[in-house]
Amino acid sequence: MTTDLPRRRAAHSRRRFLAPLPAAAFAVLLGLSCAAPVHAAVAEDVPPELSLAAAARGVLRPGTALTTTLTIENVSDQPLEGSTAVLELGRAPLDGREELRAWLGGDDADVELTPVGSEAAEEVAAGETGTVGFTIAAGHDELAELDPGVYPLRARFDGGTADSVVVVADEAEPVGIVVPITAPVAARGMLDGAALETLTAADGALTAQLEAVAGTEAILAVDPAIPAAIRALGDNAPLSAVEWLEDLMLLSNDRFALQFGDADVAAQLQAGLAAPLQPLTLEGYLQRETAPGPSPTPTESPANVPDGEADEFALEDLLDIGDAEGSLYWPSPGNATSDVIEGLRAADPEAVTLTPSDATAEGADGGVVPAPGATSGGGAALVYDVAASRAIDTVARADAESERDAAAATASAELWFAGREAGDAPVLVALDRADATTYLDTSADADADADGEAEEDTTPLGVQLGEAMDVVGLSAAVDPQRLRDLLDAQPARITPSALAPDADRVDFLAELADAEERVGVTATVLDEPETLIGLVRAEALQALGVGWDGRGPQWREVLGQFRENTRERANAVGIQDPDPVNLISAGANLPVWVRNDLPYPATVTLLARPTDPRLDVADMVPVTIQPRSVQAVQVPVEARVGSGDVGIELSLKSPTLADIGPHQTVEVTVRADWERIGIVVLGVLVVGLIGIGIVRTVRRERRRRRGQDAAADATHAAPDESGAQTQDAADPQHQDAAGTDRKDPDA
Repeated sequence: MTTDLPRRRAAHSRRRFLAPLPAAAFAVLLGLSCAAPVHAAVAEDVPPELSLAAAARGVLRPGTALTTTLTIENVSDQPLEGSTAVLELGRAPLDGREELRAWLGGDDADVELTPVGSEAAEEVAAGETGTVGFTIAAGHDELAELDPGVYPLRARFDGGTADSVVVVADEAEPVGIVVPITAPVAARGMLDGAALETLTAADGALTAQLEAVAGTEAILAVDPAIPAAIRALGDNAPLSAVEWLEDLMLLSNDRFALQFGDADVAAQLQAGLAAPLQPLTLEGYLQRETAPGPSPTPTESPANVPDGEADEFALEDLLDIGDAEGSLYWPSPGNATSDVIEGLRAADPEAVTLTPSDATAEGADGGVVPAPGATSGGGAALVYDVAASRAIDTVARADAESERDAAAATASAELWFAGREAGDAPVLVALDRADATTYLDTSADADADADGEAEEDTTPLGVQLGEAMDVVGLSAAVDPQRLRDLLDAQPARITPSALAPDADRVDFLAELADAEERVGVTATVLDEPETLIGLVRAEALQALGVGWDGRGPQWREVLGQFRENTRERANAVGIQDPDPVNLISAGANLPVWVRNDLPYPATVTLLARPTDPRLDVADMVPVTIQPRSVQAVQVPVEARVGSGDVGIELSLKSPTLADIGPHQTVEVTVRADWERIGIVVLGVLVVGLIGIGIVRTVRRERRRRRGQDAAADATHAAPDESGAQTQDAADPQHQDAAGTDRKDPDA
C-alpha cells in the first residue's frame, strides 16, 4: 500500500524554512534605510581650510626668531574640536622658482620636512575662523643652521595641511616697482564730474591708489587725462577731486606720464604713425563759469575766457602731472616688439620703453631679465619681471588678511629668486594696467552679486594695495630703487619677441585718420577749428586705452559710439531740405533754412546759383548761425521776363572755402508777367469804381436839387393858380423853362 506522508512532511519542512525570509528581507531593507543618515552625516564632514604665513611678509633675517600664523577656517556646519597644530620646516632651501611653484602647487616629493614646533588649537565654531601662532626661537637648532634661501614651511592640523615658504635673507635685493595711476576705462574723451567725485571719494579707486603709494618708493605711471579732467572743470570740479590732485602734485614719488587715456602706443606705431598721438586741444571740455549743482558734467561748450586767463588753460598746464621723467612709454603688455621700440626711438631719441620679461627671448621661458635693457638696434627698455609682478598683484587682490599674508610670503620668495638670478642688476616689477583697471573698477556692475545687489568689500581698497606696496617698500629682503637708479644702471642685451599687430586697433587708427579729416572739414566753420577736432582726438585716445584689452564686446560698443559721434559732427552744419517756391513778383527774398547742431557759432557763406537766366540771384550771402539752432537766410531773387520752373542750386562754404554739407536744390515757379497783368486789371477796376462813384454822386445831387425845386413850385402855385398861369403866359422865358421841365424831367 502506497502513501504520500513523506512528501507532505517534506513540503511542510520547506514552508517552515521559507516562512521567515520575507520578514528578514524587510528587516534588511529597513536597516539600509536607517543607515542612510549615517552616510549623509559622514558626507557633511568638511575639513577646515588652512592658511599659513610667516611674519614680516615671509622674510626672516638670520639670528631672529621665526613667527608664523596658521589660520583655521571652519567651513562646515559643525563645530571643529580643538586639537594640536604642528609646524614643519624644510631642511634644505628650494632650488629656484620652478621648485617654489611646485612646492606651493602640492608637489612635495623631494622635500624633507622637520617638525619645529606645536601649539594647541581651540575649538572653532561653525562658519568661524581661528588662529594658531607659532614662535620658533632664534637659537633653535633648525633655525641656526639655515643659510640664505627660500625654505618650505608646512602646518598640519586635523588631517589637513597648509604650505608656505620663509625667505632667509642676509642682504636686500635692488627692486623697483611701477604703479599705474589710472581710472577705469571711459567711453568719452574726459571723465565727468560725477565720475571724478566717485573715484576720488574716501573709498574711491583713485584715492586708494594715492594712499597706497604715499611714503613709498613706488614709481608712478600717471594718466594725464585725470588731472586734465579735474582742471578742465575749474570751479565746478568736486572738492574731493581738487584735493586728490593737490595730493598727487605734493607726492615725492618718481613719476612719468602715460599717453592720454593710457592709449596703446604700440598700436599707433604698428598702424604706420611716425610718432604717438597727442591731444590736440581740450578747449571743448573747459568750464570757466560756475554751473549749478554739486557735481556738474563737463559738456562741449564754447570757451569765453578773458585774454588774461588764456595761459592758465594751456594744454601743457592741463596735462601737468608734476615733476616727471620724460620720454618713457608703456605699450600694451607684450606689444613692445623691436619695431615698436625702434620706432619710438626714431620719434624720440631719449625714448625708453617698458616691456614685460615674457615678451623677450631671454624671459620667454620664465627666466629673470634685469630691469635695464637694450636692443641690438640701440633701443632702450625697462623690463619688468612678470612672475614677481603677478605675485604682488595677487597680494593686492586678496581680500582676507590671511590670504594677503600668504600671498605676500610667496611674492617675497619670487622677488628673492629674481634678485639672485639678476646678480648685481636691479629688478623691476609692475602692477599691470589692464588687470589693475579691472580690479579698480568701482562700478556697481563689477561688484554685483547674483541678486543684483552690490557686495561690500571686507577690506578697504587702499589697505589691499598698501599691503602689496609693502612687499617691496618694507621688506627686509628688498632695497627699493628710484627711477633714475634703474635708468642709469648698465643695460643688458634683450631680444623682444615678434608679435603680430593688433588688427582691430590698427584698423581703428586708420578709421581715426578718416574721422579727423571729415570732422576737420566741418570744423572750418568755427573760429577755432581745432576745438572740434580735439574732441575727436581725445575720444579716440580713450578708445585706444590699454584697459580695454580683454573687453572685446564693450570695446566694440565704444567704437560704435565713436563712429556715431563722428557722423553727427561731420554733418552738424547743413541746409535743410527746401520746399518748392512760387515767385509771382519781379523781386523777393527767398528764405533758406540752415541748421547748426554744434555747440559753437558757425560762420558760413550761402551760395545760390540758378539753372536758368530767368532769375537773378545773389551769388553769396555770408551768415553766422548760432549754436544748436536753425536760422533762415534771406536770398534776394529777381525775376526777368518770362515764366516757368527754375531750379536754384544751394551750397554752403566755410571761411576757408571748404564745402559744408550736401548741396540742395530749391524749385522755383516763376510767374513774373502776372504782376503786370494784375496791375492793369487792378487799375481798370480802380478807375471803374471811381467813375461809378462819381456818376452816382452827381445823380444823387441832381435828385436832391429837383426835389427842392418841386417843393418850391408847389408852394407858389397853391394860393393863386390863375395868377401863376397868367404870369407864365405873360413871361415867355419862364414859360420856356417850365415847358422844358415838363418835357425832360430827368435833365
